Amino acid sequence: MTQGTHIVISTTTDLLRIRTSQLLYIQSDGNYSTLFLTGGEMRMVTFQLGQLEKLLAGQLPVGDNNFVRIGRSLIINLNYVFYINLSKQQLILSDRDNGRYTLTASRDALASLKELFENSIQ
Repeated sequence: MTQGTHIVISTTTDLLRIRTSQLLYIQSDGNYSTLFLTGGEMRMVTFQLGQLEKLLAGQLPVGDNNFVRIGRSLIINLNYVFYINLSKQQLILSDRDNGRYTLTASRDALASLKELFENSIQ
């Protein structure tokens, strides 16, 4: 993913322009989603996760789209995956500079993610 790639999230009153390399993950809560950025910044938007998934797919070229949906409530940036533990249903993302972010996901979702990484190294 290039440093200059951005996504734009626009509502009737707001416009949010985010460098994709700074977007760690997106977590949904009903009709709202929270974007978690490197450096600890968070931004809530009035979009459902499915809408943001389509927005990412529509705005990013296939080769630059490193975002994947994990279960019903998460979209993660694959560049920040640090640790996957199936038995604890735990996923840790690391932004290398400012910390680690521990997330919970279903065993099936994490198994698929683990398999995705294992297949990419073969």
